[in-house]
Amino acid sequence: MIVLLLWVGGFGALAFFAVKLVRRSERRLGTGPSDYYTTIAPRPDADGLISAYLAGVAGQLVLPAADVAEVRMELIDHLTDSISSLEAEGMDHETAVREALGRLGPAAELGRQLRAAHQSTRRLLAGAGGGVFSAAGGFVLGYVGGVGLAFVLLIIGALCFGLLTLVGIPTPNFNADQNATPNSLMEATTLLVAAFVATRYAVRTSAGLSRRAPRSVAGFWAAASALVFGWLAIFGSHGQQSWPGVIAFLFVPVVAVAAAFVRIERPMPHVGRWSLILAIGGVGVLGLSLVLLLGVTVSGGGSNNDSPSPLVTSGPPDYHFGIVAPPAPDAWDPQGSIFGGGMRSDASGGQLYSTVTDPQAAVPMSTALAYWHDLRFEAWHSLPDDPTQGFGLDTKYSSPFAVLPAEIHPTWLQAVFHFERMRDAGFYEVVLTGVGPDGKRYMLDECGGGSTSFNGSVWDWITAPQ
Repeated sequence: MIVLLLWVGGFGALAFFAVKLVRRSERRLGTGPSDYYTTIAPRPDADGLISAYLAGVAGQLVLPAADVAEVRMELIDHLTDSISSLEAEGMDHETAVREALGRLGPAAELGRQLRAAHQSTRRLLAGAGGGVFSAAGGFVLGYVGGVGLAFVLLIIGALCFGLLTLVGIPTPNFNADQNATPNSLMEATTLLVAAFVATRYAVRTSAGLSRRAPRSVAGFWAAASALVFGWLAIFGSHGQQSWPGVIAFLFVPVVAVAAAFVRIERPMPHVGRWSLILAIGGVGVLGLSLVLLLGVTVSGGGSNNDSPSPLVTSGPPDYHFGIVAPPAPDAWDPQGSIFGGGMRSDASGGQLYSTVTDPQAAVPMSTALAYWHDLRFEAWHSLPDDPTQGFGLDTKYSSPFAVLPAEIHPTWLQAVFHFERMRDAGFYEVVLTGVGPDGKRYMLDECGGGSTSFNGSVWDWITAPQ
């Protein structure tokens, strides 16, 4: 509990100070291209010379909006004093304007000098450090916001599917893949929002602290974010996966780059108190609507399985092991020495399957397998645990989807399957087969099974066997 509080408190403090840093940078960045001082139109009179000169200086500054405004006002004050002094010496207004501008030198050169004075190495390092800090805080805020957005989208999707079910329109059955599609889409949505906010925070903060225009530092942060969040999306994020979720994850670096460039000169939006209250209230209303809709669906009979065909259960059930291989003849199984199967998860997360010799017979595995060679464990697709669909192996498949050689130990055989790294494992059953004296393969044992969904990174999914 204490560790959890420390984690929450630490991330909360990081997000809080990141917001403070971003808002400080926002004050210096100003409001961007819409500011009055960024659109200076030269006029044909003497004042137009001043406007054109100021525009030429501003074009070389590449500074935040607040710095450009400060430089402009300082130049205007200086020129006003200089022109007044020259006019006091007897010059006419236009000549005084030209003389005052001439004393300042070429506009482009003055702009470059002022930019160099503002953009020191110390400020650049401060901008880089502040950008990293703000990116970390923005990631925390974006992650929390992404969870909320994913939850809202999940509720909306469930409402839509529920309404379609009520009117009798077939909808996808997400239970078939153990909800891998919704889960992977939620994780991808969360990371997409977190990457967007983190990159946005980094660019705006770095620009404000280093006294540079946001677009001038956007390229660096776009490349850095694409690498960091691209690696996190493809290699670092582990969980349930599906093709829709994988595609969404692949868009993470694209969103990070877009966050660094698209309308980056515009200020960051600040969510007000009432907006937050309304958003939370809206989520509550959606959740209540979903609960009510699910209640109507369950009690009202509006389902895709309104009239399931009951399974005929007269007689012993058929597990369809005949599609694997014929059963081993009793003559080649001394004293019934091979029996039963075992299954558990090993340290690496895979499913460990084994078959053991009968402890009452006390027959070592070498004796029990005197007639057998080329032993292997085969994983076959099986039917879900639903009496309306049958039992045992799925007869749509004529071959196993995974095969491992049996490791022979003194009193047991074993093999470790990593079904969580296989895209289409689903419901499965594992059997032990071997080649007998006649050169034919027979089924020796049924070792149990279960169901699984893919768990790994996007890269694991792309490179995984079917």
